[in-house]
Amino acid sequence: MDFDPPTYNIAFGLASWLKLVGVIGAIAIAFGVVASCSRNGGRGVRVFTAGLASFLKDLTAVSPRRVIAVARLTLMEAMRRKALFVFVVFAIMLMFGGWFLTNSNAREDLQVSVHITFMLTTISWLILPVVMFLSCWALPEDIRARSLHTVVTKPVRRVEVVIGRILGFSTLATTILLVMGAVGYIWIQRQVPTSEDPNAPGQLTCRVPSYGNLFFLDRESLPKTAGINVGDPWMYRSFVEGNSRARAVWTFHEVTPEKLGDQLNLEARFEAFRTVKGSEDTISEGIEAQYTLIRNMREDAFSSFGVGASFRPAADAMREGSFQNAADLLSDAAARMTSSQDDFQPVDCQHVSIACLQAEYVLRTLGEEFTDVVDAFVVFGKLAGEVESGNDASYQELSTACDSLADVLRERSQDLMESMPRIEVPLESFRVSEFHEGENVNTYPRKLSYAADYEATARFLAKVSTEWNDQGKLVDGTELSPGLSDSLATSAGFSAENADLFVEVLQEQIDAQALAIADGKLKIADDSRWLQYFMKLVQEEKLISRDSAGWVLEADLFEDLVADGHLRVDVACLNHQMFLGMARPDLFIRLKDNSFLLGYSKALLNIGLMLSLVIVLGVTASCVVKGPVSFFFTLAVFVIGQFFHELMTRIVHGVEEGGGGLVQSAMLIIQHRNPATGLDTNEGTQQVVSAVDTGVVGILGVVSNIIPDFSTFSDSAAYIENGFDVPWNSSVLPAILTFVGFLIPCIVIGAACLKFRELESK
Repeated sequence: MDFDPPTYNIAFGLASWLKLVGVIGAIAIAFGVVASCSRNGGRGVRVFTAGLASFLKDLTAVSPRRVIAVARLTLMEAMRRKALFVFVVFAIMLMFGGWFLTNSNAREDLQVSVHITFMLTTISWLILPVVMFLSCWALPEDIRARSLHTVVTKPVRRVEVVIGRILGFSTLATTILLVMGAVGYIWIQRQVPTSEDPNAPGQLTCRVPSYGNLFFLDRESLPKTAGINVGDPWMYRSFVEGNSRARAVWTFHEVTPEKLGDQLNLEARFEAFRTVKGSEDTISEGIEAQYTLIRNMREDAFSSFGVGASFRPAADAMREGSFQNAADLLSDAAARMTSSQDDFQPVDCQHVSIACLQAEYVLRTLGEEFTDVVDAFVVFGKLAGEVESGNDASYQELSTACDSLADVLRERSQDLMESMPRIEVPLESFRVSEFHEGENVNTYPRKLSYAADYEATARFLAKVSTEWNDQGKLVDGTELSPGLSDSLATSAGFSAENADLFVEVLQEQIDAQALAIADGKLKIADDSRWLQYFMKLVQEEKLISRDSAGWVLEADLFEDLVADGHLRVDVACLNHQMFLGMARPDLFIRLKDNSFLLGYSKALLNIGLMLSLVIVLGVTASCVVKGPVSFFFTLAVFVIGQFFHELMTRIVHGVEEGGGGLVQSAMLIIQHRNPATGLDTNEGTQQVVSAVDTGVVGILGVVSNIIPDFSTFSDSAAYIENGFDVPWNSSVLPAILTFVGFLIPCIVIGAACLKFRELESK
């Protein structure tokens, strides 16, 4: 089951409901007019109008007092029919159920799931037949025994009888559900095994996940929608190759301190795949994986450029921050566009056109000062999308735009580099087994220490140098401040060894006249910027860390790694010839857990709504037909809605794989042929078969809209059984709206059928 279903679209659901109710209402009115005319001749329309007016008056004059009175009588009648005997069966199952469920050799998390599943299934399936029998047989039995006459001859309207019956049976079902639910909660608390570690969290968890969006990077770091297919016929997960540049990339949204607190909890359920046996460690503990928290605006803006092979070198240069090099590559590409058009195929240009849209989106977040860069990408992207093979004019325009883009990048290279940082914080590796044993939860503090790469080191040194230079802490007179090394180690986050190294390099640069002291401050001789200056020193290996741990920096999760509430997490497989499989719900940020009682109550609420909907359908059917027919009708609707509604939906929308429609599939079976080869018939027969199947699918679509999807109610139990909170917008709210959506028309239909039905008939 996917534990991250989409949020229920209330507007779409309401529009669909109004459309369906309107169509059914129009058909009912048309049928009533025809029936009235066939029975009353020319007076049929007048008779139907009068009956409709009387019925509408009844609907608007419902008395709550009379409804409650009918509900009370219904409840008393159900109790006289020994409906509460279901508690005896429930008690017996609880007394002996634990004998067969407890297994000391099983994993604790699986034992929890088994106990919760047993309890929720027992509650729903014990109450279900009781309410189905009562709701379907009660009203026909009253009509047969003529006890209903004593009610309808008094000032009690037929619609009040229907509502009262539904309310009475629902009250009974709710009472039984609450008692069973309370007893079941206590039973689960007593039966679930406790952890031997007193500091470990309880086994009864109610996790609240926050899911992100997933895409993949191949071994060349190019974005892909899916990873590698390792031959698994179930295409749920894609795989990334171990010991390569391939990554699975999640982007989480609305990552804020208010939502997460002061720590980041990442929970994963990845799948390990081996091409070789591996080492003893990987066999016993699983293959090794690693998270990396990344904030890389250049990657976000320019990674898609590399999809088109013609512009891949320029894209790689921009991603690395070498904008001068990227400008030179673009200028070279512009020169070749008019002479070697075959190197720039229209399909590559289309990819670049789409990539420019992404670059435009990211660059606009930098502010209005980069408007010239944004405009250059917009023009280049527009012309790239209009390139036609063999059209010299279009290539000439694209060449001009490419030259303009190169000039802008060359001019703004330092500004872009400073404004588009790359911060990569690799986290401690962890193990992934083939069998998903237990929860794979990793907790990280808000302040993260990491060994910096060359760019992070240069940015850190440039930041410290700029701040301390502005405050006059670097220079004292015509020399570096005495005790600067100790001050850096104490106040700036330097280790003692690296502080000494930094001061020595500064002094060497002053002696080499690359740096100068003027007006009490340290200045760069060629007037370049501090970031570019330290990038050069780091690349020349003049600032290689003397500390064995490297340049250890500290990153704040929300200030340094989260941009506008977005957090990027890359997942890598570290073992050679191993693969790591994942789907979008396999990694999520685990928010603060809700109480198990809250999630359990939501699951019971959905079960109660399901039972009430069965009661509504049973009472409505009993207003039309006799008890046995009503019972089997309600049972059929429940079975189809519970077990086959999703299949009907998939067939109607053409998602279900197979040999076409019903008739075509049957003929393929008879002819012993598969869908790939098709029917062995002439074209006329195939057209007839296709037309019949289209009609069948249309009827199936109507049926799927009329029969309620009972899995909406039962799926909520799967969340709590697997340790997740039952989501309100994806489970509880759809269940409530589905119940209300069927309750209103069913009351109207039941009341209308009961009003115009001959109650003398047995």
